[in-house]
Amino acid sequence: MKFRKNYERKGSMDSKNLLKGTMVYSLMNIVTKMGSLIFLPIITRLLTPEEFGIAGTLDSVTTMATIILGLGIYNAQMKKYVDLKENENEMGSYMFSSFLVIMLFNGALFIFMLTPAAKKLFSYIVNLDKITYSPLITTAILIASINAINTLGITLFRMKRMYMKVALGSTLSLFSNYILAIYFIKYLKMGIFGNQVANLGSSLLILVYYFRGYFRKFKLKLKAEHMKYSLKNGIPLIFIELTDQIVNLSDRLVLVNYVSLAAVGGYTLAASGGRAFSVIKGSFVDSWTPEFYEAMKKDKNNPKITGSVENFIAIISFVCVLAQLFAPEGISLIFPKSYLKAINYMPLILAGIVIQALYCLDYFFHFYEDSIYIFYFTLFAMIFNLAGNLIFIPKFPETGPIIAAWTTLLAFLFRAMMEMAVIRKKYKISFNYRKFLMYLLIIVNPVIFYLSSDEITWTKFVMKIVYLVIVAKLIINKEVYVKIINIILKIKGKIVK
Repeated sequence: MKFRKNYERKGSMDSKNLLKGTMVYSLMNIVTKMGSLIFLPIITRLLTPEEFGIAGTLDSVTTMATIILGLGIYNAQMKKYVDLKENENEMGSYMFSSFLVIMLFNGALFIFMLTPAAKKLFSYIVNLDKITYSPLITTAILIASINAINTLGITLFRMKRMYMKVALGSTLSLFSNYILAIYFIKYLKMGIFGNQVANLGSSLLILVYYFRGYFRKFKLKLKAEHMKYSLKNGIPLIFIELTDQIVNLSDRLVLVNYVSLAAVGGYTLAASGGRAFSVIKGSFVDSWTPEFYEAMKKDKNNPKITGSVENFIAIISFVCVLAQLFAPEGISLIFPKSYLKAINYMPLILAGIVIQALYCLDYFFHFYEDSIYIFYFTLFAMIFNLAGNLIFIPKFPETGPIIAAWTTLLAFLFRAMMEMAVIRKKYKISFNYRKFLMYLLIIVNPVIFYLSSDEITWTKFVMKIVYLVIVAKLIINKEVYVKIINIILKIKGKIVK
């Protein structure tokens, strides 16, 4: 009987660990995102909408460059850790070998960045008349290189379930970034370049923070088999993630060519507000990932795997509606009037984040080593997104940000639909599709767009309360309610202790 209980416990998703991980990530991410909400109004008063638009574009360049420079090796490391976690010497050799691959690739790229060909290449990606190649673009690439290394450390600690270390690293990154930005922009009068220097300083600080727990675990024993494994399992992920991020971030790169930098700044502010909302999404996926791998390894038909995803989408859909309804009041109270255009972009951006959360479906394909399917899905989404932006934004530049938000949302939606269809057919795993359809209609419909527009009245405020109550009745069933209460009680218990 004891053996059977142990088997059942190991054979299913570890709900305790999943809850603990989500709770710790959520607590720390709440701190960091609240920090963002506190510092963001300060930054928008130090940078003009035009400068803020440049900052958002540079963030997009850094994010996409991080994917390329990381060679997808963090994903290979996740899989290798499951196999080698009991063999410290071999794992240390693998970590050193894969790290060396990244360093050699990054070194070659930095040499290329000094050539005229590199500047010419970037001129096709970014409007260099508005955003200078040196020092802004070159600094963005340097930041990306450091972030690619930091990702290896973050991934290892996630797999080791060192939730607090990851959460503290995120907190340190955020606060150091904003504090340095305020210092360089306000006191040293460095403008947008000061913002870039702050990003660089924050990345270096995180590199030092992870030194003891990651780099000191290296075993200086280079193995060609480890290098080959990292490249074989990592490089395909570059194309998958890059196409995915092109859908997510390329809108700013397109917008900067056809609309004013001020409009890009407003769109960037709305996207930044969306990132604050994504705290729940990121917390769930970060803690769910190692539990998913362990559960799939033991029992691929465990209903808790699909059930946890469905409940997760229900919760963030409710939070999305809450944010959509009251974003106009929040933005008008907190930010300068020059940024109020962001209100009109928020509903679609927030809805897109909910749909994007279904990227957790990717891990089904990673587990079965069928990552090539994700490349096909994201390639389709990328082509759809870029084609829509490049066709319609130049024709209707006055509504460019709205077009960009719609194409991004639809690209995420079509990708999620294709993934679910293949998962059902290939792996015989099904979800409650009616629930997902209901959640979609709740966050994307004419009523929510009307209520979340920039016209603020008491009548609309009362209508928002009514709509929120109706949504709560539809979404929060007994199972979701119990999950929310359990999370709240756990968080309360941690605070009391």
